[in-house]
Order: sequence, then C-alpha cells, then structure tokens
Amino acid sequence: MNSDLQQLYESVLPFLPAQTASDLTLIGAFLVALCAVVARYWPRPAPGSKWLLLYGLVNSIAMNSKHAVNADDTKNPKN
Repeated sequence: MNSDLQQLYESVLPFLPAQTASDLTLIGAFLVALCAVVARYWPRPAPGSKWLLLYGLVNSIAMNSKHAVNADDTKNPKN
C-alpha cells in the first residue's frame, strides 16, 4: 500500500540530514493532527462563502476528504 507521496518521501529521505528529516516529519504530523481537530468542529460553510476554500484545504490536509459519507443514513426516516 505505497502511495506516491510515501514513495517520494522515501526517495528524498536519504538525502536529508537526520535532524531535518525528523523536524519535517514532526511538523507534518502536527499539521495533519491539528487540521483533523479543526475539521472535526468546523461545520461546512455555506456554498459561495469565502471560507469554503480554506475549509477544503483544512479537510485535505486532515486527510478527511470522504468524512461523513454515510451521514444521510443517520437522518430520521421521513414517513
């Protein structure tokens, strides 16, 4: 299960000093975790809102592109 990003990271890693690679990995992991927490509590802006682009960027960094795909399954059935 190798993604293109993972392969790029593995090919660049040997050329970086260990401290730099460690710092970049730590910062990257922190950004993903921070964006995941922000995305958890940030409701989707209205269509056409100026915040929609930032909302999409935060969800992309959080690797949250298909969150709540089954959300309509939890709605009350209409009788």
